[in-house]
Amino acid sequence: MEHEFRFKLVLFGNVAVGKTSIVDRYINDKFEQEYISTLGYNVFEKNIDVGGTSVAFMIFDIGGQEQFEELRKKYATGAKAAFLVYDVTNRETFDNIKKWNIDLEKFSDNATFILVGNKVDLEDLRKVQVREGADLANDIGAVGFFETSAKTGEGIDDSFYRLAQILLEKMKKS
Repeated sequence: MEHEFRFKLVLFGNVAVGKTSIVDRYINDKFEQEYISTLGYNVFEKNIDVGGTSVAFMIFDIGGQEQFEELRKKYATGAKAAFLVYDVTNRETFDNIKKWNIDLEKFSDNATFILVGNKVDLEDLRKVQVREGADLANDIGAVGFFETSAKTGEGIDDSFYRLAQILLEKMKKS
């Protein structure tokens, strides 16, 4: 295996869009039906093999509440990667993505990010269509767009893996 690359990754999005659930599914391959909102932040690490290269993500799951803006600023500093997350069943969380993107631009080190529409297992409650998510990803400069379900695991591993691939491609070009 080639050298290891380590990337700091942050998740930004409204309260209850499923940021903690996404991380828990990715790290522990589990889903809790009831989560308590993240108060502050949690940090996780996961290593994956991307075509023979070891990639480590240091994942900072930061509370989406307004009072945690200073924590987001502190922990997003130096982040090279991010997920901007909305809930496909909640239009307001989608509408707020541009605000989260502005925060990411202000606080991070020009982070490479993917837009994630979570909770696709709740298809009958959908308020944001796939095309809208894909269009927004283009509009805000996301390097990818995934719809996921932390509950079923759909799209979770793929979104992290794709982000790792893109980050490695960028490293090779620079």
